[in-house]
Amino acid sequence: MNSKNLAVGLVVVAIIGVAVFTLGSKPTQNQQPTPTAQVEEITTEVAEYKDGTYEAIGNYTSPAQKEEIAIEVTLKDGVVTDAVFTGKAVNETSKKLQAKFGEGFKEEVVGKSLDEIALTVVNGSSLTPKGFMDALSKVKQDAQS
Repeated sequence: MNSKNLAVGLVVVAIIGVAVFTLGSKPTQNQQPTPTAQVEEITTEVAEYKDGTYEAIGNYTSPAQKEEIAIEVTLKDGVVTDAVFTGKAVNETSKKLQAKFGEGFKEEVVGKSLDEIALTVVNGSSLTPKGFMDALSKVKQDAQS
């Protein structure tokens, strides 16, 4: 073993020894007690939505251009009971991705409360959900009015 490795080993042992001694020592009577954290109760208001069917247009920007989608959402007691999606893309790639989104979005939306829906990627489409969430924010506003 060379002297450099021996020195590193001794330093490591010394550090471990200090850590064990520090962590293992019991507090003396002169030490101040550690302050405890205060817990604040946080309440969140759940929005109330009127039952009904709401329509909205949502927008998002694809690499090609700005795109648009339309949704129709039916609410009962703040829960989505039905949803319809209409793709309005102009770009061919966006049309394909909107079609994929349309095939899988319902299972992510129907049966959920309006406030718990947070789509990011559906069937490989990551931009169409942004348009959906844009439209859904408009539905929320309309359903609260």
